[in-house]
Amino acid sequence: MKALTLFIVCFASVILAEDFKTIDGQEYKNVAVSRVEPDGIVLITSSGISKVYFTELPKEVRDRFHYDATQATAYAADQNAQLESLRKQREEARRKEADEIEKQARIQGQKQANIEQQQPTEEERGAEQGRRLSELTTSRSKEGIPEHTYELLQDHTIQIRVGVNGASIRLRRGERYRGRILGDHAEIDINGISYWVPSSTLALARD
Repeated sequence: MKALTLFIVCFASVILAEDFKTIDGQEYKNVAVSRVEPDGIVLITSSGISKVYFTELPKEVRDRFHYDATQATAYAADQNAQLESLRKQREEARRKEADEIEKQARIQGQKQANIEQQQPTEEERGAEQGRRLSELTTSRSKEGIPEHTYELLQDHTIQIRVGVNGASIRLRRGERYRGRILGDHAEIDINGISYWVPSSTLALARD
């Protein structure tokens, strides 16, 4: 019971205004004691809250608040340990946050690199378009169709590839080629390969 009474006396809030003067002469006038801690008292002043340590106060003040140097030292050490622990926790949280940001940046960079690797270059797209166009303009259906010699009625260009490395075959009016008429288009043979051309550009050659 005695210990409980002492605890209440030491840590109860005091709302009465009073004055304090430190050993070195600093004065705290018309202040209220907010709380008493083992190593000092917390004062409410006109300018805010201040803590004055018992080691700065006269003996009569220390005795009044039952100051114990051993308890004060242990309390200060505990407070410092808590502050250090809190500092380390905050540093660890900041480090983890920075690591997570760096990790997400690496993941995003890898995703972007994968997308860029999967996307064909301009040259590759041109080559693919050329291949498809070549498939369209190169005949694979000349079996059973009679061939004749045809003469070009006008200039005509056959696109072989498009894009950066595009290529074409330029046909001149009056040139003759072996070929066949397939209804909606015609085919002519050039160096053993058949190419599609409009039927309107050809006429049977006359010897």
